[in-house]
Amino acid sequence: MKNYVLYDAIININKTLPLVDSTKELFKFLNLEVPVLKDTTRDLGCDSIVIDPVGFYEANAKNLALASKEDSHIVCVEDSSFLSLNLTLEKLKKDEKLKQKLEATLAKEDLELDLNIKILTLAEYLLEVLGKSKIQKKVIYSFEKFIAALYLGSYQCQIHKYSNTNAYSDILDALHLKLVNYNLKNQVTGYDIYDLNEELSLKMSGNLMLDMFDNAADFVVVNDARSFVMFDDLQKDLEKSVGIEIGLSVFGLAEVLLLAFGITDKEKIGLNNHKIKTDII
Repeated sequence: MKNYVLYDAIININKTLPLVDSTKELFKFLNLEVPVLKDTTRDLGCDSIVIDPVGFYEANAKNLALASKEDSHIVCVEDSSFLSLNLTLEKLKKDEKLKQKLEATLAKEDLELDLNIKILTLAEYLLEVLGKSKIQKKVIYSFEKFIAALYLGSYQCQIHKYSNTNAYSDILDALHLKLVNYNLKNQVTGYDIYDLNEELSLKMSGNLMLDMFDNAADFVVVNDARSFVMFDDLQKDLEKSVGIEIGLSVFGLAEVLLLAFGITDKEKIGLNNHKIKTDII
């Protein structure tokens, strides 16, 4: 069986570092050997396909080849990069001409493609190597008194094609965390139009978070960098756009798991780098 490497070169790393730090700490806590994939190209975001498709596929093909060189599958810190890598993998399987072109480019760096590589979300990986029952046995701090809003990301329809999106709710269920049902759970955050229309972007995410708040969510769980940026880093701006204080803490899956496993060191969890502070601990 192949080993796994962690792809952590996610977008907006200066704002999404908690997602990376908490994942590494989680693997350390669970004694899972998942080294970081070195020398990677940072995720360009799947929206960049429209602007520079060749550049997008070339960057991600290199990341796939780097994992192949390590004879490893890939675990993604979050699902924006997961989608980028899977879109590239699918394209290369269908487009022989592009595949040959990128193979020639990669050969100059002594890299080769392996299209049999497997790319997993963090949730899928944890269920594959541990299983729900083992996760449940490690829980020290139950979340049974809390209700969370799980937001699966702006590209969840596409991501669903490549992964089991129920894996997130399955793991949260193992922590006895109840999930609220809210009306706008399938609405996009507006991240991709922020630079073009900041006001509309903030309004979209503001209404989304307000819907979570109105449905009694105690906090929000996200699985992608885009959502974390909008809901955590820009939450104060979102509040201004909807004219009300929301004040919802935002966590990645690894952060919630570390809390459930009894880790209270905010720096280890990554909470020290959140814009919105939490009072759960």
